[in-house]
Amino acid sequence: MESIHDRAKLLINLAGIDTLVRSGVISSSRWKNILYKDVRLSTEEMEVLKEVYPNHIYWLMTGEVIPEAGQTSPET
Repeated sequence: MESIHDRAKLLINLAGIDTLVRSGVISSSRWKNILYKDVRLSTEEMEVLKEVYPNHIYWLMTGEVIPEAGQTSPET
């Protein structure tokens, strides 16, 4: 089963580090550490992902989708 961390890494890759840096106060080196060194996500990173992907936040947290509520995954 994929973890929240795995799903977050997918969203980080989709958005691109530059987009995430512009969307919050987290440095590019921190995003790279999350991607490549498996550093644990903080609530601050989760907030940035929520701002960039508001329609994927439920999927990020649970791995499930609720299309009728506008909560989808990157695959849908």
